[in-house]
Amino acid sequence: MSKSEKPNCDTRMTVTVQGREVAMQFTEKPNPQVALQVKQALIGNYLAVSSK
Repeated sequence: MSKSEKPNCDTRMTVTVQGREVAMQFTEKPNPQVALQVKQALIGNYLAVSSK
């Protein structure tokens, strides 16, 4: 299989958030614990910012 025929299986995504580069690394299998931790962190940050 040539390189152009390979499916895109990149597990890393880089985005810019408020001028800062953030890299996210994904795995083959989902991990519900990590998803819950991310959700709680996002909600906690939102509540902290909105209560100011």
